[in-house]
Amino acid sequence: LRSPDPETFEGAYACLRPIAAEIVPELLQGLSRAADSYERGKFVELLGHSKSPAAVPALKPELSHPDQDVRQWAVTALREISSPEAHSLVADY
Repeated sequence: LRSPDPETFEGAYACLRPIAAEIVPELLQGLSRAADSYERGKFVELLGHSKSPAAVPALKPELSHPDQDVRQWAVTALREISSPEAHSLVADY
């Protein structure tokens, strides 16, 4: 997801989406290293697709990210995760 080439970037995203649940630690690491809001949003989105409650603590601060798109991706991601904490965060947002 770090390629400057849009086609390569989107291709990587498409390959990671089906296996997101299997690579949550790597996605969390990628989120912490995201270079810009777009890349950050893609990691947030993938964490939502993982449906892993382990992603919730990392998604929580994204609800107050300066970029509105990142905040919206975080809400969408949290809606995909079936956990009381994720549901509470969305309700409070």
